[in-house]
Amino acid sequence: MGLLKRDLGLVAVTDLASMRVDKTLRDAVEEAIEGGVTMVVLDEPTLSHDSLKKEAVRLKILCGMHDIPFIMMRNVDIADAVDADGIIVRFSEFDPGRIRTVMGTDRSIGVIVSNPEEARSAMEDGAWFLMCGPVSSGHDNEHKDCITIEELEAVCASVDIPVIAYGGLADADINFLRGTGISGIGAATGIFGQNDIYNAAESLRRISREIL
Repeated sequence: MGLLKRDLGLVAVTDLASMRVDKTLRDAVEEAIEGGVTMVVLDEPTLSHDSLKKEAVRLKILCGMHDIPFIMMRNVDIADAVDADGIIVRFSEFDPGRIRTVMGTDRSIGVIVSNPEEARSAMEDGAWFLMCGPVSSGHDNEHKDCITIEELEAVCASVDIPVIAYGGLADADINFLRGTGISGIGAATGIFGQNDIYNAAESLRRISREIL
């Protein structure tokens, strides 16, 4: 499944650690999809390799049933084994030769970047899309690693591939992303850390439609 810009409206990044509801990861993701999520990223660094692979199989099947992309975070071997639609890696881990050797040329590569220099380099090396964040709306002083709206705009302006803003975003913050040039919004705790996963996804998807 090719990654199209239309797929990037609301990207759900799994987050078992923040879940408040007693559900399996698969059931939680299905609620998010039913609420409007357009792409799913499996990111569970605390799971063992075998457990992560089992979750990847479940989510790949689920996403296929709903005809949305399933993307693996970092684990290229698992992404290839379960026929994930793509992979996301940090800029410091981006080895396009190795990724293409393992996964071929027809699956999406996403790269997490934090500035225009990284963004341009990743694009030139074959990234299909970028993730940039966590994003600060200007009133969040808790996370020193946040990037500002102005920095996000600079990343978007430096490339001609889709950019997903992710991390540190709640409903009230989404409007700050209007006009930045992003193609999608990524949320982890903003979806899976809520008491009602369906409604959280539905709300974020509704707002994302207004600003993208």
